[in-house]
Amino acid sequence: MIYTPFIHAYRYPYAYVAFGGNTTRWWTRFLKKGFYHCALLVGNGFEWLLIDPVAHYTDLILIRRRNAPQILTAKGYRLVRTTPVVPKEIKFFLRPLTCVETIKRFLGIINPKIWTPYQLFLYLKSQKRKIFLDK
Repeated sequence: MIYTPFIHAYRYPYAYVAFGGNTTRWWTRFLKKGFYHCALLVGNGFEWLLIDPVAHYTDLILIRRRNAPQILTAKGYRLVRTTPVVPKEIKFFLRPLTCVETIKRFLGIINPKIWTPYQLFLYLKSQKRKIFLDK
């Protein structure tokens, strides 16, 4: 575990990025089928926090069940297990606040070429991140 400066706090050692969603907005028709949205699931195996950035707000949902990854899979999401990191250097890119940009910042990914959920999926796959419960 990586300890933060806060007392009795720690950074979760792994996270799941969930890919899926529905075509709810007109611009999602330009995205790859099955990769319309992404969300982040962090937890310790017993309690999970689902960070779901949508168009007009970011939803935080606390899930108190062991099988939270299986719940998302049953809803049709594709999960990739990854490890959040703290970037070594700070680069500033002026980007629109999308679900992809939010997840990249939570995971510490600095890559200006990633714009869509499918590009994020391919990046995580190329980084040898473990793909769980793939369709």
